[in-house]
Amino acid sequence: MAKDKSPSYTPAPELPNDPVLRQRFAEIVAVLAQTQTVSGAARSLALSRNHFQTLFHRVLHAMIEALTPKPAGRPAKPERETTLEAENARLHAEVAALRARSEMIERMMSVVGGIASGKTPLPRSRSKKTKPEDPEPAPHPLVSTMRDQRVPASLCARLLGLSESTIRRLGSSRTPRPPRERPRDEVSCQKVRSTVRATHGLVGEANLARMSGLPRRVCRNLKRDELRLLELERKSRCARVSVAAPGIIRGFDAMHVRSTDARAYWLVAADAAVPFRTSVTTVLSYDAEQVLRALTMDFESFGAPLVLRLDRIACQRTDNVERLLLDHGVLPLHGPPHYPRYYGQLERQNRDHRAWYQRLGPVSTRELAAAGEAMRTALNALWPRSSLAGCTAEDAWQRRKPLDIDRRDLRRSVDHRTSHLLSAGHDTLSARRTAIESALIERGLLTINQGGWC
Repeated sequence: MAKDKSPSYTPAPELPNDPVLRQRFAEIVAVLAQTQTVSGAARSLALSRNHFQTLFHRVLHAMIEALTPKPAGRPAKPERETTLEAENARLHAEVAALRARSEMIERMMSVVGGIASGKTPLPRSRSKKTKPEDPEPAPHPLVSTMRDQRVPASLCARLLGLSESTIRRLGSSRTPRPPRERPRDEVSCQKVRSTVRATHGLVGEANLARMSGLPRRVCRNLKRDELRLLELERKSRCARVSVAAPGIIRGFDAMHVRSTDARAYWLVAADAAVPFRTSVTTVLSYDAEQVLRALTMDFESFGAPLVLRLDRIACQRTDNVERLLLDHGVLPLHGPPHYPRYYGQLERQNRDHRAWYQRLGPVSTRELAAAGEAMRTALNALWPRSSLAGCTAEDAWQRRKPLDIDRRDLRRSVDHRTSHLLSAGHDTLSARRTAIESALIERGLLTINQGGWC
């Protein structure tokens, strides 16, 4: 005879016949099996990456909670029973408080009854003398009834749950004056908004009030609303650039550092898809020769990318650098002038490099080179990142797939687009930059979304 199943057994759940639910379930299982990435699953479900990451984390929390060993001994009370007991105790306390309040009111009413029947003497109070010509104010009906019953203001206040000053105010015929609101002048309000917009919010509330004649509170609210509109407009103009995979675009930049014996530079090369620093070269002079040597070592160690994002500095635009990039099939990409946000990711990583350098203290040039390599190793291999599903930049770099892109065909396409843009009147670097971006977008290697949130 077969034994009954344990009461702790839970049968396998049945998946409802919902195509959306089935697709989400399949993508989460694929991510758990490491056959699909989080970004790929989010794109296939038409969800944002943060939303899919939240759903995935909820599944992991449920799994961890189910697999966590339960403590030995008698099981704790169910949460619902505990909640009901707490609610019962709260209700008992409220009933006791209401009963005490009812008893207190009965005692006070007995006092009021004694006052009304004349059995309980009233305390004498001095009355305020009024001028004969002043008419006697008509009291509030409820307070008038209390006065007819000869109830003092202190006792009346206790009965009604109000303060004595409120009872005396209700006994007067004077009605409170409504707060005076100054009418808003729309011309002045528009002047405040235009001033805030023209000064980018730098003007203060006191100056706005002095200029427009409006109260400071009104100027503060107008400035807050206008700044909110300015921020929304800025976000709508932003463009968020996403690189499809590692190895497509690599950034190259220099950072000034100082040692105890000389001034030095860190020449940093980093991938644009994942925060993986491919090389950190310490040099004493930032010139074309050192740039060429740093790029050569970087390409030999980690391969050549499709596009190398460079500054507009002269030492990065020499013939030797162009020849090196041409030999490796790399397209040089120079950003717009006076626009460091174009190199946004590497500029953001320089904040980490600067913080690392400031914690070094006085170091020599040789120690500075060792510190740069230690910084690159630590930031690549020891920093799990939520943007990479909890893995490090080095793990994401090692899992990259080889790029099946014909470099010669890509260069021919870029040259063709550049010639058309040059004939239309664009300058050389701008035409080259636009052609490279268009070629990468056309091959699905780059995505630019308007209305970013940065």
